[in-house]
Amino acid sequence: MMRLSFNSILLYIITAFLSIINFSVAQNNENQKDELIIVYPKPNQIVSDQDGYCLLLGRISNTGKSLFVNSEKVPVDKNGSFLYYTKIILPEITDSIYLSEEKFVTGYFIFELAGNTTRDTIFYPVRISKPLKNLPEDKIRIDENFKIEPSEDLILNPGELLEIKIKATPNCKATFYIEGEKEKFPLADTPLMYQFYLSEAVFGSGFKLSKDTIKGIYSGHLIIPDEKWTNKKIIVQLEHEKLGKKEFTLKTNITVNQSKQVRVVKVLYDPNLVIGRTGPMLGYRMFLPEGVKAVYDGERSGFYRLKLSQNQSIFVPQSSVEFMPEGTPPPKSTIEVIRTKNESNYVRVEIGLHERLPFEVQTITDPLKLKVKIFNAVSNIDWIYFDPEQSLIQNITWEQLNNEELGITISLNQKHLWGYSFEYEGNVLVLKIKKTPKIQKRFLFFGNPLKDIKIVLDPGHNSDDGAVGPSGLKEKDINLILAKVTKEVLEKEGAKVFLTREDNPLPLRERKAKVLSFSPDFSISIHNNAVPDGVNPLKHNGFSVYYYNQNAKELAFYLHEELKNKLNIPDFGLYWDNLYMCRISETIALLVEPTFIIHPEQEELLKQNEFQLKIANAIKDALIKFLNEMRE
Repeated sequence: MMRLSFNSILLYIITAFLSIINFSVAQNNENQKDELIIVYPKPNQIVSDQDGYCLLLGRISNTGKSLFVNSEKVPVDKNGSFLYYTKIILPEITDSIYLSEEKFVTGYFIFELAGNTTRDTIFYPVRISKPLKNLPEDKIRIDENFKIEPSEDLILNPGELLEIKIKATPNCKATFYIEGEKEKFPLADTPLMYQFYLSEAVFGSGFKLSKDTIKGIYSGHLIIPDEKWTNKKIIVQLEHEKLGKKEFTLKTNITVNQSKQVRVVKVLYDPNLVIGRTGPMLGYRMFLPEGVKAVYDGERSGFYRLKLSQNQSIFVPQSSVEFMPEGTPPPKSTIEVIRTKNESNYVRVEIGLHERLPFEVQTITDPLKLKVKIFNAVSNIDWIYFDPEQSLIQNITWEQLNNEELGITISLNQKHLWGYSFEYEGNVLVLKIKKTPKIQKRFLFFGNPLKDIKIVLDPGHNSDDGAVGPSGLKEKDINLILAKVTKEVLEKEGAKVFLTREDNPLPLRERKAKVLSFSPDFSISIHNNAVPDGVNPLKHNGFSVYYYNQNAKELAFYLHEELKNKLNIPDFGLYWDNLYMCRISETIALLVEPTFIIHPEQEELLKQNEFQLKIANAIKDALIKFLNEMRE
């Protein structure tokens, strides 16, 4: 007969009765609070789990005691810090729990501090979103835990595709129709299966697939007809062999745009430019300066869709544009002349338009080029002026890609793109392309590539703390220490180094302006990492480097290699990532995460001056290697 330990019996009892016992706070007395400090998660915090697993981060004050979580002994660092990844004890998600109005489920961890003669037990609650499950077939219903599409009011154009997706009682015949219309349209049964976990795909082992199959998901579509629909409802009809038939009215309202004239919007001022996205809250596509005009083409989820050309559009927040007076014609412009103009540190490329149009810039590295696509522009180009004082621009050519898109290719006569900016001056689109800085050649002991090179170091975070280590080390504090150590190392090599902040709070969205105020050759943002929920930090941790613009790719590779050679900790990877501090196109910008501050061993390394110098020297050596490679 198998014997159960006290811990196993306790765990079994707690698991069995969680669904009927509702503890609201962690049950621990003052002495226990002093002995056990949990940094993450906070009590009753909503966490994103993966298969019910979540990370735990904290410390114990008495290292003579043993720490257990859910009856498993937890490795504790010599200073009392711990990092652990374990399952949340969750109640059985019964139909009554799943169908309740509560969006989250409360689970627990059982912490135990065991001494020679004592054992203190703490029940620690967290919350997770209810995992999707199949609805019972006792009645026909819509699943409120599923995001119905569409879920917002829509203004659509004739010929546009409307997609519908709901989750309801399985094994139904599903159709839908538009309020006041007779024709019904089918909804196909499309079970959810083989879905991957996003956090694991980005920061973990790769594409880990869920084994669950969720039934009762019905999907369909409708090509919007040329009808005068105003605030029309979508009505879904579900028919089950045993349960009968029932109709549901979705909350969204459908309006068909019947205007005989287009509406034109103008982009408002944003110090960081307005972001044009591929869809509402989806990926970035382009950045729009103040005054750019575009055709309004519908709205979804608080975003306006702007028409770039016949088959291309972007989405911008409604608050980022204003409507022009009715009757304003669609924006368009011919282009007659392009000019270059030499300046001390850059060359201007001036493109004359008659109004401000959307555009996007693409970097081509081999051979080095900038390609500018201007929407709603037509070539009437007869003149391209090359300033004889400049040698950076090798050639400028143009191509009318179609009736609505003009492409301009700027071929560059240098090894590397050191940065570029764009803005409208009046209706003239100006690109400023940075020249290669003066780089000394190193020969034996003479010459220093870093001499007079301008570098901005950005200590990440502050006003917020950033991540916090198990011993309480705040990311904002160690980032500043690392930046100061690196500054000293680089200045010994002759570099001119600037910090975006000392102890002063500096919001993230103000940091680009701070970086550019120093006109740097490089911008390096220093952080220390914390894995997101749903990834095991005991398996996935270490150093990582991030870039966005193509001109930072080589430096990111060099820095990644230097960190690998110097730090002797795991390699978390090299990433292209759409991070704010990496998107500074005016310079060579990247972001480095030398460690996982939430990992007890790596947090302790961060406190050591020798390790801090290794990080600083990795940055220095990567910069020297890059400068030697890119010197003209």
